[in-house]
Amino acid sequence: MLALRWTLAVALIAASALLTERDARADSCTSPDLIETIPESGATNVPTNAMLFARYVTIAQYLDEPVLFEHPAGVETTVPATFDDTSGLLQITPPMPLTPGDAYVVHWPTLRGIDTATLGSTADLSFTAGSEEDVTPPTFDGITSVTWDVSRTSDSCTGSIDQRYVFTLGLGTAADDGGRDSLTLLVFQTAGSTVDASAPAPVLVQRIPPAGQDAQVTTTVGSGVGHICFAAIVRDLTLKVSTSGSPVCVDTVAPPFFYGCGTAPARGTRGGLVAFSVAAFALARRARRRPRGRSAPAGQGRGDR
Repeated sequence: MLALRWTLAVALIAASALLTERDARADSCTSPDLIETIPESGATNVPTNAMLFARYVTIAQYLDEPVLFEHPAGVETTVPATFDDTSGLLQITPPMPLTPGDAYVVHWPTLRGIDTATLGSTADLSFTAGSEEDVTPPTFDGITSVTWDVSRTSDSCTGSIDQRYVFTLGLGTAADDGGRDSLTLLVFQTAGSTVDASAPAPVLVQRIPPAGQDAQVTTTVGSGVGHICFAAIVRDLTLKVSTSGSPVCVDTVAPPFFYGCGTAPARGTRGGLVAFSVAAFALARRARRRPRGRSAPAGQGRGDR
């Protein structure tokens, strides 16, 4: 019953407008750049009934800048667009069903940042239409594993030390009749000290990584400490969504964190960080290996007993 309620809740949220957690760092000095397009530029066999997306940094704001849709033979049309300012997704629907085999280009606009006249970067999306519509929902095996680490970097905006939890999510097999590479990955945090169990918190929206690659979720220390669970769905270019699968959980260690002789763990390594609670550090006073986060399906972790 809980799994059913989770699936229905996620589908409802995804069908309306997905939200993602805003970056807690000082975004005021970050350029409102276009991060990626969905599908990726150069895509082929795009469904003839597809919607198209561009993802911007979340400080970007859309002020009705024109989105130009270029038809074959160089004819350009301005198309209406909708913008989700919490996830940074700008969305358009092509003005007509795509013609199978034809090439198209979307000229995404340059956006400004919130409370600034700074312009970000932009990009064009070139793609070729396939021969069929996307008619069935995607399939997805969900999250298969979760591990955690801690990132400690200097914030270029404020000069302060920025300390965060970084969760690496293993992803199961995903497929869709419109092509796997056109899917959007949507990740929700379902358990944690700041999460309401009845309302999973959306924490990541992005184009699905290539098969075999992981996804990463970065959270503040406050929302990443304790018994943490994630679940995910995928969404196709017609806004149909997969089921979520069971949440997968991991237990993190609370700060403070001890970094040894360096100021931060080496990027891409797992051995540079040793995490201590205050009591353990006071008693042991010696180096220990950082606890490695091991994932478990929800219901098997200590927080679910």
